[in-house]
Formats: sequence, C-alpha cells, structure tokens
Amino acid sequence: MTKFSFIFFVFLSVHSFGQKKLNSSKNNFDKSVYHSMDTVADSFLKKSGANSVSIAIVKNKKTYIKHYGELDKGKGNKATNQTLFEIGSTTKIFTGTLMANAVLENKIGLDDDIRKYLNEDFSNLEFQGNPIKIKDLLVHRSGIQTPFPVTQQIRDKYPAERFLYYKNRLDKAYTKELFLADLRKVKVDSLPGTGYKYGALAPELCAYILENVYKKSYNDLLNEEIFKKAGMKSTKLNLENNEILANGYNAKGDTMEPLTISIWGASKFLKSTMDDLSKFIKFELNSNNKVIIESHRKVYSNINMGYFWDTIADDNGNTNYIKDGGSNGISNVLKILPKYNLGILIIANQNDRNTGTNIEDALNKLEITLKEN
Repeated sequence: MTKFSFIFFVFLSVHSFGQKKLNSSKNNFDKSVYHSMDTVADSFLKKSGANSVSIAIVKNKKTYIKHYGELDKGKGNKATNQTLFEIGSTTKIFTGTLMANAVLENKIGLDDDIRKYLNEDFSNLEFQGNPIKIKDLLVHRSGIQTPFPVTQQIRDKYPAERFLYYKNRLDKAYTKELFLADLRKVKVDSLPGTGYKYGALAPELCAYILENVYKKSYNDLLNEEIFKKAGMKSTKLNLENNEILANGYNAKGDTMEPLTISIWGASKFLKSTMDDLSKFIKFELNSNNKVIIESHRKVYSNINMGYFWDTIADDNGNTNYIKDGGSNGISNVLKILPKYNLGILIIANQNDRNTGTNIEDALNKLEITLKEN
C-alpha cells in the first residue's frame, strides 16, 4: 500500500466512524422525541377523556407526527396525516399573515383609519373623534364590545347546553350583508387600542379590507400567499363533496356539529391536516421570510400580541408565539419557538372547558423536553 493510499484509507475510516456516530446521535434524538410524544399523549388521553389526539413537532427542520387513540370511540379509526380537522380560531393567524403581507407591500398601513378601506363613510366607527386603526383590529382592541353576530337573543331563549346548536344556525344565517349592516350601526364603546374584545369582528373585517385592497377573494389570497408558498395542498375553507371532516365531541361524548359560517371565514373556518399544518410550522420558522417576521412583530409595544398571535417571553427572554383554536368539538394549540427552531401543534377531537388547558399542559411538557435537546 502506498503512503497516499494509506492516508486515504485512514481518512475514509475516520469519516465512516464519524458518520456512524452522527447517525447514532440522530437516531437517539428521534427515539427521544417519539418517546416524549408517546408519554405526553398517553397522559393527555387519560386526563382529558378525549378519544383522539394528534401531535406534530418540527425541530431543526425535521418533522415528527404521531396519532393516538381513535377518532370515534369503538371504531378503531386512528387519525392519519391526511385526516381533516377544523382548526377554529387558529384561522386568525392565517388572516394575520395576509395582513402582514399587505403592510409590507404598502397596501395597508398599521396606523391607518380602517374606514380608508371600507368603501363607505361609517361615521360611527370612531370614539370621541379617534378612529379605529388597522393595528387595533390585529390585537382585538377596536373599542367595539358588541359581538358579530349578536348572540344574546339565543342565550336568553335557549338552555346553555343547546347554545352551540343555535349558534351554528345563527352563523349560517348571518351573511356578509348583515355583517356590514351591523357595522354601520354599531357603537364604539371605548378608545380604540383599549377595551379587549376577542371574537369574529376583527379578523372578518380584516378579510373584507383585504378583498377591497387586492380585488381578490379572501380564499384566493390564502391560496396565493400562504398555501402555495408553504406547500399546503389540503387546507381550505370549504370541503369538496367527497371530503370527510373528523368528528368532534363534547365532554359527554356527544358528536358535535361542524362549524358553519356565511361571511368570510377569517375568524374560525379553516380545515387542515397534520401534514399541512407541519408545513405551516416550517413556514413560520423560516427566519428569512419577511412576512412571517412582520406577522410576529408586536404592533403595540405595550400589548403582547402580533398579528393575531399571542407573544410570550420565556425565562431566558426569548419571544415565542402561540395560538389556540377550537370548534364545537375540536381543540388545538400551536406554538412557535424560533430561538429553538421548534414548533409544536396538538389537536384533540374534543372541546370542553378543560380541553384547552390539558392541551397546553401537554405542549408545555413537550417543550421542556425538546428545548433541552
């Protein structure tokens, strides 16, 4: 063997050993992630009584997805990466992303009076001469306390356990024309930028503004600016006739109706799969995406919200982003941790007063484990 051949042989041996060690380390980490998912899911199902839970994790650009339990008790039908779930209010951050894109394109200004984009006077949309600004919508502080649509009549007329049933029917009957009619007569109760009121008004109004600015439908904007760019092929507002939505349940185990809506759907109406949502997590973790960076930015320095995202600082001073969503029978929580190149999503097909808290507890346990690795 020549001197050169010997040196080359030693190089290959060292390289091969290093590669095996690296692969072993990766395999151990993968096993650790899946073990953590298994442990957390088992604990969640026992504590919550939910039939099913699905977990998606993106860590250092690698995706981990697992499904547990069964979608419908006794049927053995475990969820898959292609199962369609309602994501409820998590829809709002998609709307926020579109607004961030419009701001970066100078189509919309955060400090603009919203009436600039409403094609009507709407002289009522101010408080003591102070108009509602775009940024007020993004943090649910328009100063309007009235819900859209108003639900007081059905609250007064029907028992609490039937509220969701009649709210669904109210939403189906509540058209864009009725929404705008209510907007013309609503009263601004407090100074815009104050008076937090979570609900459908702000994101739905954002969708209307986006349509006016771009001369395109909200649905088309979602497809062009988010779904296509993120590679999300199964996320949508309305299902095709052959598409089936995962059933959702309440605490009693009753099957709950899917959400209905006749306005834009920008507040709660998207459906998606774990495969698509893991792609959305990657989209959110792209530090070179100026739109994502803008959508995470706090629009008020003293309010811990970005564009419909809740912003949370951890013990080390790193800012993370979280959004929860729910339908009548589905709950989810999504958290983005840019410093750790980490995103976590948990979806369960149950929604009651404790489900959201149980999901957040499960997510926090995963976060602690994954941040340590």
